[in-house]
Amino acid sequence: MKNLLTLALIAFAFTTTATAQSNKASQQVTINVAEIAVISVQGTINMTIAAATAGQAPDAATASATYAVTSNGKDKKISAKLDVDMSKGLTLFATMGAPSKARSEGKVELSTKSVDLVSKIKNVNENGLGLTYEAVATVDAEPDTYVRTVTYTITNN
Repeated sequence: MKNLLTLALIAFAFTTTATAQSNKASQQVTINVAEIAVISVQGTINMTIAAATAGQAPDAATASATYAVTSNGKDKKISAKLDVDMSKGLTLFATMGAPSKARSEGKVELSTKSVDLVSKIKNVNENGLGLTYEAVATVDAEPDTYVRTVTYTITNN
């Protein structure tokens, strides 16, 4: 019985010591910031080529939209390409305004081959940036409605 009582007292002492708590605690926190490169475009684009001066090519049509871009990377660029090439006699151009400290490539013809529109993008978070389209037709363009999808991509320069 005496041994049992001694064993119980020792167990109680260890239990009390093991459950004692401090008024301080610490924990290591790890934060991983991934590279971010996102773009969005806003606006609906509809252009009509419906006029010309006699003896001249049809008048070009233009439309405007905006885009937003966020990137914490260094030396990025925005490229664009069409899902399907333009039909005979019809050309589509795009011009993107550059975010701060970046460079616009100006008016660029779009096709199914990727082309750069903005370069030297770094550490940017801007919206409402200008995006302009221009459709140019020759008399070889068949009267029709043409729909194309433009895909914008942010990649490393």
